Amino acid sequence: MLGGGNEQPMSAQLTGRGAAPSAGVLGPVRAVAADGTPLPLHGPRHAEMLARLIAAGGRVVPVPALVADLWEDPPPGAIAAVRTFVAALRRALEPGRAARTPSRVIVTEGTGYRVVLPRDHVDAWYFDDLIRAAANQAGPQRIETLETALGLWRGDAYGDYRWADGEIAKLAQLRSAAVEMLAEARIRQGRPEQAVAELETHLHEHPGRERAWLLQARGLWQAGRRADALAVLRRARTRLGSEAGLDPSAELIALEREILTGEPECGEHRLWRETVAAYGATGPRSRLTSSADLLRGLALTDATGLMTAQDRRAHAIDDLLANDDPELTATALTRMEVPGVWSVLDDPARSARVAEAARTTLERLDDDAAPALRARLLALFAIETRGRRGTSGADAARAAERIARDLGDPAVLVLALDARFLQSFHTPGRWPRRARLAQELITVSRRHDLSTYLILGHLVAMQAAAAVGDVAVADEHAAAADRLAVRYERDLVGVFTTWYRALRTVLTDRPEPEVADAYERALATLPGCGMPGVAAGLAPLTGLCLALRAGRDPAESAAADFGLNTPYVAALLEPERAHELLHAAPAPPPDHMAELRWALLGIAADRCADRSTARQVYRALSPARGELLGAGTGMLSLGPAGALLDRSAP
Repeated sequence: MLGGGNEQPMSAQLTGRGAAPSAGVLGPVRAVAADGTPLPLHGPRHAEMLARLIAAGGRVVPVPALVADLWEDPPPGAIAAVRTFVAALRRALEPGRAARTPSRVIVTEGTGYRVVLPRDHVDAWYFDDLIRAAANQAGPQRIETLETALGLWRGDAYGDYRWADGEIAKLAQLRSAAVEMLAEARIRQGRPEQAVAELETHLHEHPGRERAWLLQARGLWQAGRRADALAVLRRARTRLGSEAGLDPSAELIALEREILTGEPECGEHRLWRETVAAYGATGPRSRLTSSADLLRGLALTDATGLMTAQDRRAHAIDDLLANDDPELTATALTRMEVPGVWSVLDDPARSARVAEAARTTLERLDDDAAPALRARLLALFAIETRGRRGTSGADAARAAERIARDLGDPAVLVLALDARFLQSFHTPGRWPRRARLAQELITVSRRHDLSTYLILGHLVAMQAAAAVGDVAVADEHAAAADRLAVRYERDLVGVFTTWYRALRTVLTDRPEPEVADAYERALATLPGCGMPGVAAGLAPLTGLCLALRAGRDPAESAAADFGLNTPYVAALLEPERAHELLHAAPAPPPDHMAELRWALLGIAADRCADRSTARQVYRALSPARGELLGAGTGMLSLGPAGALLDRSAP
C-alpha cells in the first residue's frame, strides 16, 4: 500500500509485476518505485498532472482537457507547459528508461495522454477493485479484503483539486460503504466490539448515514450492551431528524422494537426458533439431511444466502466423507445441490471438492442403492464440473437424465436437465437445442410445482431466445422469471433479467445513450450479487464490447482488469503485438462465454490479417451461424455470427 506507518508500499505487496511503479491519490499524491523507494514528482503541478491522469481510470485525457483542468485562466504557453510536465513525470516515474525510448507508464495516444499501470499499482483503482471483490465474498475473506482496501487510505483523496469533485465524492461514498460492509462482516463473525469502535469514528465524520447507526446499535446489542444500543438509536433519531429532516425508517423502528422486547417482532421468527429447537432433539441423520435442505433453500434467496450456503457446504464435505454410511453421505450431498443458470463456476476450487466428493461417494454406494440417489450424485458431479474441458461431466449428465426418465421422477429429471444444460457448451451455438431443454424444464416444473426449476427454465429460455434475436420471446420469459422471483423471494433472478434488458437495447439497435443507461443499470447489479463467476471482469468486457459496437478504439480499456477474459481481449488492446498475443491465447473453455471469446479472437485476427487464428475461429464458430455471437449469455453480443464467419472463412 502507498500508506504510512508500518505498512509495506503497495508495490512491495505485489508479485510478478516487474519494474512498474505504483502511484497513489488516496492522500497526498505520490509515486513509489517497484522497490518501495519514493519517486520525486518535482512540484505541485506535476503531482496534479499525475492525479488528473489517474482520475481518468486509464483512459486518454486530451491535452485541451488537461489545460482546462489545470488552469482556470490558461496562460499563453499552457499546452507547452502540459507537455513539459508530462516529460518530467515520465522521467520521474521511469528513472531507468533509456533516452529516446517511449514511456510505458504515461503513453501518448492521439491528442492526449493516459496512464498505463496494473490496476493494483494505483491505489484508487485498486481500492475500487477490492470493494467490488468484497461484495462477492463472505466471512473472513470479505473482512480481509475490506481491511486491505481501507488500509490504502492515507488522507483525503485528490486533495483540493477543483476538477476532482466528482471523483472525490465517488471515492468518499465507496469508502463509507466499505467501512459499513466491514462492520457488518465483523458483527456477523461475532466480533462486535471492533465494529462498534470503528463505527464510532465513522459516525463522527458521517452522522447522516443511517446504515452506520443501525449497525452500531446491532453491534452493541450483540456485545450485550442493550442500554447503549437503545441510546444509539435515540441519537440516530435526533441527528437524522434535526440535521437531515428524515423520519425514522421502518428498519430503525423494527430494530428498536427488537432490542426492547429481546426478540424479533414477527411471528415467523418464533416459528423458526421453535423449529430449530425441535430439530435439536432429533437424531444425527435427520439433522444432517434437514441441514442440507436448509442450505439448498438458503442458496436460492439472495447473495448472502448463496455465499453462506456455498461456504457451509464446502466446510461440511470433510465431515460427510468421514461418515461410514455412504448412502447418508449421498443423501446429504445431493440435497445441497445448487441449481445453476450460469456455466462459469464461482469458485472452481470449491466446486472441484464437491465434484470429487460426489465421485467418491458414487464409488462407495452399494449396487442396491436407490437409483434416484445415484442419478442425483451424477447430476451433482456434472453441475460442479461445468466449464471443464473433457467429457466426464457431460457423460454424467446424460447418465443422470437416463435414470431420471426411467424412474419417471420429475424432481430428479429437472436436476438432470439442469446438468445437461450446464454441460452443453462444448460446442458454440446450438441454442435452439437449449430452447427445447428449457421448455421441458418449464413444463415439468409447472406440472409438479417445482418453483426453483421453473424460474431456471424461464431464464434458460430467455438466453436461448436472445441468442437467435427473438426479442419478443425473450421478453416473455424475462417477465415470467421476474414475476416468479417476486413470488418466491429469489432476488438473484433480477441480475440476469436486468442484464438481458440491457442486451435488448443492443439487439433492437437503440440509440447509444439508451444503451449506455441500460448497461449502467446492469452493472449496478454486480456488486454484492455473490456470483464471481458472473461478475469477474464483466464490467470492462462490457465497455470493450460497446466500444466495438460503436466503432471506438477498444484500446481505451487497456488499463482495466478483464480477469479470465484477458487472453481473449489482449490482441485488441495491444494491436502492435496482436499476432503474438493471438497465438498465445488458449482455446476458450466450454461455458457461456466461449462464443464471445472466440468472437473477440476472430475480430482481432480479422484486424491484423492473422489467417491461422481466423481458421480456428471459423471452425469453432461455424455451428453458431444464424445466431448472434455471445447473445446466449443474456448480457452481451458482438453481432451476427455469419458476418464474422464470412470474414474468417478459409
